[in-house]
Amino acid sequence: MNKLLYVIILLCFSVTSVSAADGMWGKKKKKKAGTEKVESKDSTSKTASVSEYEKFMKDAEVKKGMFNVIKKKDKIYLEIPKMIMSRDFLISSRVSSTSRTWQIDPGTINREPLLITFSCDENKVYMHFPHLEYQCKENSEMYEAFKRHSNPPIWKAFKIEVMSKDSSSCVIDATSLFLSWIAEFSPFPDLPAAARAVVAFGGSFQSDRSRIEEFKAFEDNIIVKSMMTYTTEKEGPLTTIEARNIILLPETPMVPRYADERVGFFDATRFLFDEHQDQLQRYGIINRWDLQPKDMSKYLAGELVEPVKPIVWYVDPSIPAKWRKYVKLGIADWNIAFEAIGFKNAIIVKDYPTDDPNFDPDDIHYNCYRFVASARENSMGPSWIDPRSGEILCGDVISWYGVVSLLNKWRMIQTGAVDPTVRCPVMTDENMGEAMRYVAAHEIGHTLGLMHNFGASAAYPVEKLRDPEFTQKYGTTPSIMDYARFNYVAQPGDMEKGVKLTPPLIGEYDKFAIKYGYKVLPNVKNADDEKEILRGWVREQIGNKMCFYGKQVFRFNFDPRSQAEDLSDDVIKANTYGIKNLKYVAANFADWMAVNEEGYEAVKGTYKEIIEQFFRFMGHAMVNVGGMYINPKYYGDDVALYEYVPKDKQTAALKFILKNLNEFQYWITNDKVTAIIGPTAKAYVAQTQFFSEMLTREVIGRFQINEIDGKNVFTVDNYLGIIFDAMFTRKTGNLNLSDMAFQNTFVDNLKEFMDKGEFKSAGSSSLTGLAHETTCSCHAYCESRHHFDATDPLGEIVLSPRIDRSSKRPVVMKYMRKVYHMAKNRTNVGNDKTREHYRLLVLKLNYLFD
Repeated sequence: MNKLLYVIILLCFSVTSVSAADGMWGKKKKKKAGTEKVESKDSTSKTASVSEYEKFMKDAEVKKGMFNVIKKKDKIYLEIPKMIMSRDFLISSRVSSTSRTWQIDPGTINREPLLITFSCDENKVYMHFPHLEYQCKENSEMYEAFKRHSNPPIWKAFKIEVMSKDSSSCVIDATSLFLSWIAEFSPFPDLPAAARAVVAFGGSFQSDRSRIEEFKAFEDNIIVKSMMTYTTEKEGPLTTIEARNIILLPETPMVPRYADERVGFFDATRFLFDEHQDQLQRYGIINRWDLQPKDMSKYLAGELVEPVKPIVWYVDPSIPAKWRKYVKLGIADWNIAFEAIGFKNAIIVKDYPTDDPNFDPDDIHYNCYRFVASARENSMGPSWIDPRSGEILCGDVISWYGVVSLLNKWRMIQTGAVDPTVRCPVMTDENMGEAMRYVAAHEIGHTLGLMHNFGASAAYPVEKLRDPEFTQKYGTTPSIMDYARFNYVAQPGDMEKGVKLTPPLIGEYDKFAIKYGYKVLPNVKNADDEKEILRGWVREQIGNKMCFYGKQVFRFNFDPRSQAEDLSDDVIKANTYGIKNLKYVAANFADWMAVNEEGYEAVKGTYKEIIEQFFRFMGHAMVNVGGMYINPKYYGDDVALYEYVPKDKQTAALKFILKNLNEFQYWITNDKVTAIIGPTAKAYVAQTQFFSEMLTREVIGRFQINEIDGKNVFTVDNYLGIIFDAMFTRKTGNLNLSDMAFQNTFVDNLKEFMDKGEFKSAGSSSLTGLAHETTCSCHAYCESRHHFDATDPLGEIVLSPRIDRSSKRPVVMKYMRKVYHMAKNRTNVGNDKTREHYRLLVLKLNYLFD
């Protein structure tokens, strides 16, 4: 009996059918997608009845793989083996091409891929979303209770059209999965509400103008490409090709590694139910590739060993050859960090293959560095993970053509006073190539799991950035993941002495971060096994400024060390050097640029960037005012959680800002510029807006936080007193337009503290916002607790400074009274415009004091 049963089982497994199991259990090497046309047969030749399955498959086009993908007429069916339905899958949607790149970019995955599983009954196949955020160990006494509220909800349900002949697989009509509007697959970027109000993203799906274009099946994934048409309210029709991937995830997930707030990795937050603790345990698991050495014994002995699965990058051939070689170098630069932890050839760089019929940039298995023909001045480097473990499965880099223009402006504006080779409308291949290499290395860092480290450049003393030996070794920052572009501190003559003007290849922090994320430890079966070792590595670096990690904060930044686009540990001194250089560039850039038609046209954009660079300098200084140094702290760390910026430093920063705001109008524009771009109020508007935002509730709220401690702090009274002195007391005689604008702004903003009603909001404040406007946008793709949130010890304060308006009214009244009396005393001082200006101020404040 047992022998007979054994033979029957063997026969069942040897039967050849159209079942998806054919591709699943074959060779590990990815097979070429196979197409099989199931022909109809003459019914008179049949010797047995035709099964429902065979009837269904009549005249179908079939591609075999993990699931068989079946096309009949204009519909797509999936044949899903029951034996793998309980496995975990990832489903994603990528934009392959588009009719309008300003709205949707080719190559992008604009929604996070989804973790799914399948189940079935007699009538339907169900697609589920498993829960991952909340966890409970299987050996916990609470596990059964946990399971009762953790059933994966049903996302989609599909009627079973037919079963395979042996009932081992179900055929479903999946057309709606690939050829309909699904919010979770939207090709439109998921922008903040403020951005959606300005940019008309989104549209209505038009099924009558959409169709299936192509489909493929492999042993561990399928791809279906569809032409999708949308109508938009203002822009008319938009057509895309969208590639939806379903991939089979490893049966055993990679061992996750815990996140640490002091090292900047993208991570996923988890909450653990644990009866050994009295509260829910919050932790993160980092995003990282599963790099394992081919020879563990040699690796542990300290030899360089190749990984079992290296990270292979494919570079878009549409990147011009003169830049492509630098992009490849930037990608491969990360091997420096991997070699430091024992991996050889961890990253391999290739061109798009021309002899591999399976290669497809839309397949989520391939890591591609893509070039988009768009004027958008940006690059980004998202990665896509197995959410069960944090294992990175795919990396993408999207580089828009416009980033070339941005690099040109940055390089010239930040170093043009020092480097004659950048004083031109078109950068030399070497200079642009070096800049493109920097961009590539930065974005690849993101695809390795690394967050921005905005605190890195604060490790360097200012004068070290003028030191040839230091800059040649360390560049402008200890992390390529910082936004520290080019060396604007260097002065004329420094380059000839050997001072380096560009960022490092890979910095000291980057090497440490790669160690934290990727160094393989022996005998690790779960994340807890290595937790204390990892903590020890980080604790060793406390006090080492080269390995300091500063979080990226999008609004209301408090920590002056952690800023975008800044250099050194003293932004006042560094930016004094920078403004000196900027004045030289502003006086001469029109001559450098307007040497041909293209350069002539570029003057306007360069002028705008010079203005923005100046206000970045101002924003850097402003973060010191009301600021505090914030240090993530774990139990046992010998470091203060926070420290206020010293009062004298806050005072110096404010005086630096006011001095430069007052002087800005005298050097920012000249006849050579206006002869090309015409009359412009950009500088006037920008300086007034910046000053206005210095007087918003968010900024005033910063001092309330300082005043809580009451220990030699910088108060609102100090702040308003210095501003009043600079903008009123020292302004005698005739006033110009800027002087009047500053004074009106001071009165108008502070009146809000006295009036009833809501405060005006600063919105996305230019005090810190300019640094983020035109730079890499990978953060849009990853939610991470490495941005401040309300669960951080100081998160609520940092995110939204609160202010008790009534507590500030006395000090605001003090300065309103000062303005009122000064204006009354000056109504007969100066020229007609000046006298009328003072009379207007009196009228504005009469209701308070008359």
